Amino acid sequence: MAVTVETAAVFRGGGRRWFTLRAACAAEARALLNKHCDCDYCDHEGYGREHLYCRLHHPDRYPRIMQRLTKGLMRRYRASQP
Repeated sequence: MAVTVETAAVFRGGGRRWFTLRAACAAEARALLNKHCDCDYCDHEGYGREHLYCRLHHPDRYPRIMQRLTKGLMRRYRASQP
């Protein structure tokens, strides 16, 4: 088997290249959420640290926010294409 070169459509999102539109939009949504993140840590003097979630990264809300942002970015990309 020989090494060959071929061209492929590549999407950019979140500072990286992705082979699928969904992955690029998810990375862009993740970068957008991290840009506005207010998460913090609470130190319990010798007993470890506790992660305090912000309103964007709360485990109950994060999957819904990510899904909504990803679908919106995909819709915006497809609408901008001729």
